[in-house]
Amino acid sequence: MRTADSIRFRFSQGLLLLLSICFVLQVFTPLRLNNDAIVLLSMGESAAHGNGFLDSGERTVFPPGYPALLAILLKSSVAHSWVIVGMNMAFLSLGLCAVYSLLVREFFQDKAVVLTICSFSLLSYVVVKHCTIPLTDIPFFFFSMCCIAVISLATTTDSTRRFARLAATAWLLAVAAITVRRIGVALFPALAFMHVSTPRFKLLLGRMSLRSKLISIMIAVFVGAGVAYVFAHTSYWRIFISDANFAGISTFISQIPSYRFRELGELFGNFPLTKMPSKLHAMVPWLGLVLFILILIGLATKRRAITSTEVFMACYMGILFVWPYNDARFWLPVIPLLIAYLVLAVKSLRLPKAVIAIYCIAFATLGFGAIAYSSRITFAGSTFPDKYYGDGSLRPTYCAAFQSCRDGYDSEKVDAKALRLLREYR
Repeated sequence: MRTADSIRFRFSQGLLLLLSICFVLQVFTPLRLNNDAIVLLSMGESAAHGNGFLDSGERTVFPPGYPALLAILLKSSVAHSWVIVGMNMAFLSLGLCAVYSLLVREFFQDKAVVLTICSFSLLSYVVVKHCTIPLTDIPFFFFSMCCIAVISLATTTDSTRRFARLAATAWLLAVAAITVRRIGVALFPALAFMHVSTPRFKLLLGRMSLRSKLISIMIAVFVGAGVAYVFAHTSYWRIFISDANFAGISTFISQIPSYRFRELGELFGNFPLTKMPSKLHAMVPWLGLVLFILILIGLATKRRAITSTEVFMACYMGILFVWPYNDARFWLPVIPLLIAYLVLAVKSLRLPKAVIAIYCIAFATLGFGAIAYSSRITFAGSTFPDKYYGDGSLRPTYCAAFQSCRDGYDSEKVDAKALRLLREYR
């Protein structure tokens, strides 16, 4: 048995090492753009020139955290594609280290299982696709997973001084996370749970007078109202209300579950809906529903020992289930946790090992296929604009930026802003 465990552990180490090498090679990719990346790069450029975090002179829905990093790179004259992608890879690696620490402490004693979960996180096509694009998902993954890991450490320490240091670190990481993505607010209930679930808090609560308790409740209500007021005045909320009024609130809200199940179905099948045959599209939401139920079962297995991790996941999922837009990358920051709860559910249900093995092989095969396709884009060289990246809408822009298209291009279709950014961040 020990020999078998050793072999499993070595295999999981080898798989993670192989994937790490594959991901590191992606730093050689040309700068990959999409709509959100263009806005974020434009904000960074604007800030670097002293004009604030604006896109073409206008405010955006994005918080300033990630554009601030881009502005620093521009001011340091190192805002090259390989640096930006390399920064993503560093965030991804450190975030997975935090995930490993968290899962070993709270989920699984078997380190081979935890390493395999980290590997399967990297095999998710969503991670493969977006780790090479200048977006907020990977930095947010780093800050949020580090925050949850530090919270986990804080709740298990017996030293009051060490708890104070770890709690302060967790709060700072949460603030950093929310400057990168607004959904970082999901970390604050987890932080609050960290404090109220400790024996120290229960002892302090027992010693407090009724007056002190009432004052504490009033302060908490005041802080909560302040947070709600700030959120109600963000551009996210204004856009939400505007779109809801345009489409009709009932129609708007009824679409959200279908969006989420479609996204989860893509994650479960490890394949994007846009690349699937149309005959399979109807199956995707049902796959997502199955995954959602399994995640809930996994969460339920920890109901007797709820931690801040479960609080964070519940809040994160709750926010997504009122967010009326559709993109599988919304789930990217919590993919390792989704897989962890899925493993807990599978163990609880005692599903046949043959079924699990077939699914894992299929998932890994598709994941390596996504990595191979991404690597093909990375090393496409002069053919990058012609055949491989994106839907072709930015081909004339890449042709103008790289001067590499032998068949020419339509200069009237060049996106002037994207062209400027490709040259600025080259």
